[in-house]
Amino acid sequence: MEKVLLDTNFLLVPFQFKVDLYEDIQKFGKPMTLDSCIRELETLARRKTKSGLCAKAALILLRVKNLKIEKSPYSSDTAVIEYSNTHSCAVATNDRKLIKRLKSNGIRIIRLRQKRLLVEE
Repeated sequence: MEKVLLDTNFLLVPFQFKVDLYEDIQKFGKPMTLDSCIRELETLARRKTKSGLCAKAALILLRVKNLKIEKSPYSSDTAVIEYSNTHSCAVATNDRKLIKRLKSNGIRIIRLRQKRLLVEE
């Protein structure tokens, strides 16, 4: 089964829009993420803001869902692009800047539309 790399932005979506994406994402492949995305969530989780609470919840959900976490020598968006290029996997994200970079690299994108539908681009 093909892998689907979940970006930090996408890991926050279930808490921002109150939708369960883990069932739906399985249609596109086996979900996984990178250690750089986890580090980004941990940094966000230290903040006393709404996004900080969402990041804490996302970290807990990652443990509950037992999501596979791959190591990457890069950080953030570069890690996502490098990993998806190297392993030929789709990327699930709603981050506009990252989507633009992914498209220019010919990488498949899965994103949330209308706050409830996953679509592939």
